[in-house]
Amino acid sequence: MTANYFAYDVTVNQDVMKRILGKWRGLRRASLEGYRLVFDTYSSAWRGGIAGIEEAPGHRVIGGLYIIEPEDFQLLDRYQGVPTLRSRIKVTVTTEAGVEQASTYVSVNPRRHVAPSKTYVALIIRGLRSLGFQESELAALEEAGLSMP
Repeated sequence: MTANYFAYDVTVNQDVMKRILGKWRGLRRASLEGYRLVFDTYSSAWRGGIAGIEEAPGHRVIGGLYIIEPEDFQLLDRYQGVPTLRSRIKVTVTTEAGVEQASTYVSVNPRRHVAPSKTYVALIIRGLRSLGFQESELAALEEAGLSMP
């Protein structure tokens, strides 16, 4: 049995995920309708804001859908800061194969806006580009208050 994990934050970058999980069974492009990308939590490790999502009709968050082992969520929960910074939720994402259920993370105590570090943003962008997302699709990062590196 496997599980789906929707990554929209720095974990969309495969180099970051290798440090957290080591391996996974698959990864493909995915999007989450009805949500918007925000930077709403401060991380001392990243010295700035980290990506989060909030419900927003008419918006879409792009990312990657990892196929992982269910027990891998213990490692992801620890990395994401569950329960202090984040909580894990169920979402419905769209892939080239259709609609699928997945788990992802949201901020427990979101702030209005916390500026992310350039390093953090660059890792997200590299991860999205490696999945084949085009520059026009990366516009949501600009909407979240960033300048493209």
